[in-house]
Amino acid sequence: MDDVRERLSHVLWLGGAPRVGKSTLARLLAGKYDLRIYNLDWHHTREHLARGGPAMRWWQERTPDERWLAPSRAQLLERSIAAWEEGFGLVVDDLLLTPATRPVIADGPGAFPWLVAPLLADMRQALFLLPTSERWDVVFERRFRGVPEQAFGCDTSDAVKARHALRTRDFDLAERLNQSCMQLGLRCELFDGSLDLDDSLAMLEDHFRPHLPASYNV
Repeated sequence: MDDVRERLSHVLWLGGAPRVGKSTLARLLAGKYDLRIYNLDWHHTREHLARGGPAMRWWQERTPDERWLAPSRAQLLERSIAAWEEGFGLVVDDLLLTPATRPVIADGPGAFPWLVAPLLADMRQALFLLPTSERWDVVFERRFRGVPEQAFGCDTSDAVKARHALRTRDFDLAERLNQSCMQLGLRCELFDGSLDLDDSLAMLEDHFRPHLPASYNV
């Protein structure tokens, strides 16, 4: 495991609950310091699902109603966590192949604290962001503004119920992540929208400072 920590010492982890703005901040940080970007969700949906096990196949083999309307609240959370956990080994395999010549910013909700912690050479390689309910709603509405027919849940028989299930799942996950960060001594920040992008980026820079290049990308 020590060897894995050393081999991944160039990886910065930005985890947390969905719809908090992780990917936007990762792109800004990467642009400012010429970091590589590894988005866990992109690789999960486009590469890893086809190679996954039963937890990941469960999502592929179910209809939208079966995914979002049929499960209980607890079932939905556990099935979501199981699928992300199942794909995390593939994430690590990918990152072990990235050259250590430049830092990598790896972002996504599947970067769970309990999975990331054993891979850290330094606790400041990881940061986790959680949204308030107001922040979640703003990001959700912004994502589908202008394309309501593509909004989450429109492919189910009850879009309102599906959205409620998603929102509940995300906040149940946020609570699980917060508890894990406290137990593991990892930094977790609540995002309520009071910080603008510049201030949010400055917070990331301050946290990751020991692992960022000394000069900006020019």
